[in-house]
Amino acid sequence: MNRLYKERHREPLINSQDYISLSSYINYQLSGEPINWQAILSLIIGDKTPEATDHFLFEALAYLDEAYGKQKRRLGPLAILHPIRTVGLLAKAKEHLSTLDLLAALLHDKNEDIIPEIYDNKSWQRLEQKYHSLLTRIDANANWFLNERIHFLTKKTNQQYHDYLGRLLEHARVTPELTAIKLADRLDNTLDLRIDLHDFTDHTHCYQTIFDILFVNCYQGLSLQQPHPVSGKINGSMRLYQLYKNAVFLSILRDMKIELDHASQKLFFALAVASIREAQSILLHIFAYHLQNPQQQRQLLMEVLQYGQEDRFSNIYDGEAYPFDGLFSRYFDCAEKEDKRKKLAELYENKYLMGQAAAGFMVTFASFVNSEEFTIKGISSAGIFPRK
Repeated sequence: MNRLYKERHREPLINSQDYISLSSYINYQLSGEPINWQAILSLIIGDKTPEATDHFLFEALAYLDEAYGKQKRRLGPLAILHPIRTVGLLAKAKEHLSTLDLLAALLHDKNEDIIPEIYDNKSWQRLEQKYHSLLTRIDANANWFLNERIHFLTKKTNQQYHDYLGRLLEHARVTPELTAIKLADRLDNTLDLRIDLHDFTDHTHCYQTIFDILFVNCYQGLSLQQPHPVSGKINGSMRLYQLYKNAVFLSILRDMKIELDHASQKLFFALAVASIREAQSILLHIFAYHLQNPQQQRQLLMEVLQYGQEDRFSNIYDGEAYPFDGLFSRYFDCAEKEDKRKKLAELYENKYLMGQAAAGFMVTFASFVNSEEFTIKGISSAGIFPRK
């Protein structure tokens, strides 16, 4: 029995409710004057703090607090929550943490988020001084390795996602900790998608709904308890794009035959499960508010079933045999941000295809969990190359 399959019979690292609770606790602590960094560290890593390194971590957290200030993520939470939760997820996966692990996870977005263009000169000079003061307190060897890890975790401006991952994972052959940090980063980004949503589909069992659609002739559809939720800054097609990024990441990991340590195996499984649950939420939302006819829902699911029976989810296709063919290359694999925005807006108008994509992602991520050999042929660090 493969290692990931064994993980299926355990609870993932964190469920959605515990994740929301952790975010709330951290946010509450961040509102304190002064902030109790010891309490925040205890929340996210418990007693796993390496000996005599509290002061390094306190300085790093204080640096991030000043750098991010009141900046918010796209969905509204404070920006500093992301690196702090990433450390928390990494800590849940790893039995033993080094100071280097913790600092690299905390600062993994430094070169993307903390840049001189967004600060006045005085503020930037103060931040630079704080960062260099932190580095001088770490021994020279660890200092070099920390900056190297941050460098490889940084996606360059206009760099294609597959190229970024290939460069990162090639270096992870020598520094496997990079894989765990990137998995924790993607896991937090995926769980964070639920932060602005709460509707009755959150309490609906997706597989029970699918069974009813497929097998119960008198099934009347989901019973609406409330109106359509207020549209957020990240809509359904944008959420599907985040699942696409996860699929590309996990597939390139497999394609490059990156060896996963135990912590990375746990994070791989947790990311796959979180992606399945996000896909379920998208599918239920579409069935509840947009494609409400059970006959149409049944047709959609049967088409996805046939697609899977022909093993087409393990390849990238660009043809017209199925509407699902070309999804990755047509809507997600965009070199320019404006092109991606237009393509996702186009996908958003096609709720039937979005429903197919959500169900398809459920199949894809379940395949990653069920087989250590599963990968999506046509996805590699060199790019996405569909079959006709």
